[in-house]
Amino acid sequence: NAYGWPRITLGIYGLDLFGRDVVRGYGSLLIPTIPGRYTKNVQTYTPISGSACVRFTNWIAGTLPEYRDIKFTAKSDGRAVTRVKTEGVVK
Repeated sequence: NAYGWPRITLGIYGLDLFGRDVVRGYGSLLIPTIPGRYTKNVQTYTPISGSACVRFTNWIAGTLPEYRDIKFTAKSDGRAVTRVKTEGVVK
């Protein structure tokens, strides 16, 4: 679709080693506009901090980077300057 909709956004959360609820990945997917049965794969990623020191401090404090609004994953504005790490695929 030329307009990028309809789109579903995903936020996957889980527990870390200390039992804290942390983000495991974000992703978005265009929903097919034609009726039928589909199997889709969604690449997931997480935002990362700018420096290794900040990443280590965030990990110790349990404050890993997260997006304030999950809709950010579906937009192209500002995402070009966001540093991310690939996490995997959701089917």
